[in-house]
Amino acid sequence: LQEIKSEIRNQLINSVKKRLQSDRKIGCLLSGGLDSSLVTALVNKLTGGNIITYSVGLEGSVDLAAARKVATHLGTEHHEIIFSEELGLRSIPSVINAIESWDTTTIRASTPMWLMCKYIAENTPDVKVIMSGEGADEVCQGYLYFHNQPNSSEGHKESVRLLRDLIYFDVLRSDRSVSCHGLEVRVPFLDKDFVNFYMSIPPELRCPDKK
Repeated sequence: LQEIKSEIRNQLINSVKKRLQSDRKIGCLLSGGLDSSLVTALVNKLTGGNIITYSVGLEGSVDLAAARKVATHLGTEHHEIIFSEELGLRSIPSVINAIESWDTTTIRASTPMWLMCKYIAENTPDVKVIMSGEGADEVCQGYLYFHNQPNSSEGHKESVRLLRDLIYFDVLRSDRSVSCHGLEVRVPFLDKDFVNFYMSIPPELRCPDKK
C-alpha cells in the first residue's frame, strides 16, 4: 500500500511538471479545497515560488477564506474575486453563450469561473496559463456521496461513468469558461498517465468497503 501511495505522489508530481512550460507567469485557480491546494503547492514548489493564485466567491464565502489560508501559507500573490448575486445573474447570458450549454448545474458552476477568468484576463495580462484541480473528484472519488457507495466495485463503476461524461459537463465548463477569455487551463489530475495508474489500483484499495 505504501508503494502505491508513493507512486500516486510521483505520478501527480510528474503530471504537474509536464504542464509547467510557459513563457508567461503561471496562475493557479485556488478554491482552498484539497485538489486545487495540492496542485498549487506543487506548482509553487517546482517553480521556486512567485506564482499567482485566484479564488472566487460571494462575500463571506468559506471557499474564499480557505483559499486565503493556503495562499498565505504558500506565499503566493493572491487575488480574490468577490462578486454579487446580481452580477452573477446578469452574467448568465454571457456564460451560456461561452459554454454553449443549457444544463442548469453546468451554468451555475460556470458562472463564477467565467467571472474569475474575465478578471484574470483584464487584470493580470501576463498570466495566460492557469492550473486547475479539475478531475480529482472523479478520478479519486472525492465527492461526498462516494461515502455511501454500496461497495468499492460500485464506486469504481461510478468513477468510470463520471470520467466518461466529463466532456459534457466539468471539462466543458472548465475549458470554455477559460478559453473564451484567451486563457489556457491545464489539469494535472486528468493527465492520461495519472488517470490510467490511479484507475488501475484495485478498487478495494482505492476506497475500501465499509465494515
